[in-house]
Amino acid sequence: MSGVDVSIALPEDETPGELIKGYFTLMRAFGWDLYVTSHFMLRESLGSQWFAARISELKDSDPKNWRPNHRFEPQDPGVILRDYIHEQDSPYVSVFGGQFQKRAAAKKILATRNTWFHFGDDPTTAQLVEAAKVVRGFVQSSGMHIAGRIDSLIERLDDLRTGRYPADAAPSSDATVPVVAETVPLDTPEDLPRPSIGGTWVGPLPELRYRITRAGDVVHPDTMESVRSRVTGDFADKVRAWTAVEPRGRELWIDTDGAVGGFIGASPRLLGYLGPDPESDIARGFFTPHFYAVEGDEIADLDSGERRKQPFAGGLADGATLRVTTYGDVLVVGDAEGMERVATVTPAEWFPGHLG
Repeated sequence: MSGVDVSIALPEDETPGELIKGYFTLMRAFGWDLYVTSHFMLRESLGSQWFAARISELKDSDPKNWRPNHRFEPQDPGVILRDYIHEQDSPYVSVFGGQFQKRAAAKKILATRNTWFHFGDDPTTAQLVEAAKVVRGFVQSSGMHIAGRIDSLIERLDDLRTGRYPADAAPSSDATVPVVAETVPLDTPEDLPRPSIGGTWVGPLPELRYRITRAGDVVHPDTMESVRSRVTGDFADKVRAWTAVEPRGRELWIDTDGAVGGFIGASPRLLGYLGPDPESDIARGFFTPHFYAVEGDEIADLDSGERRKQPFAGGLADGATLRVTTYGDVLVVGDAEGMERVATVTPAEWFPGHLG
């Protein structure tokens, strides 16, 4: 087995930034635990690609609520909990049980998530404690893996509230030892499917590191042989997409299935494939730094005011906000409805310089 980082950041004080950090990492860890726990339970009866099959089924049967061009990630706790709460045929009932209390806890987790991510008043320590306790109850009653990490978060918050943390510069001999975050990765099965392009790499990292040359090639570090002959499609477009956000050390790895990865900052990421990209990927890669708005049959760059006619603009709501990924996927970004892909563009079709 390999592992995925499910560490929960422990706030250093009660400022909004520290509390939000704690909540974000709590939900990130919870999302991965939901997914991995579900995978262990469902893969035998439904196959290792059960999540993709389930999302496809929901999009076909209920496109109004599970919109076909939306991006649904398995480690997003909102996706699994929404299915668990609202769908009568949800496979997650066999994983987490159908008890009233369990479904109520799931509803509380989703409601709390919505209030945290639609900022109004500053978050409080008490609110984070409440959120952590609800998540912990769900985790513990479901035989999941991160209860101890949540306990550490709750203990840290209690220490902040009572003044036991931060400790004095010269602590007394009977001072309590500060709780520390658990950093051991969560074990994941080898058959856990690849994430969307841009997502956190799941599985062991190949040891061999290919070099990205200044000429735009990717070569073996010892033989200097290019991987060009192994690539399906336009090689230059592939390399541009893999390196639009420069991997650390200008190095890539390539797994046996043709998946290409690299470190973006400290995080190992799936950057693409030697062969065709999965058709199910709605938003491949990473967002570029640009924002756009729909104005009639034109797209306007919010920074420069520059406009370009695009054939897809006429079908979108006037004023809609757009983002574009490093792969050229154009997405409408809404407050309540998440992201929806409306087009895919090439560098030649888009604003000059915005896609490399």
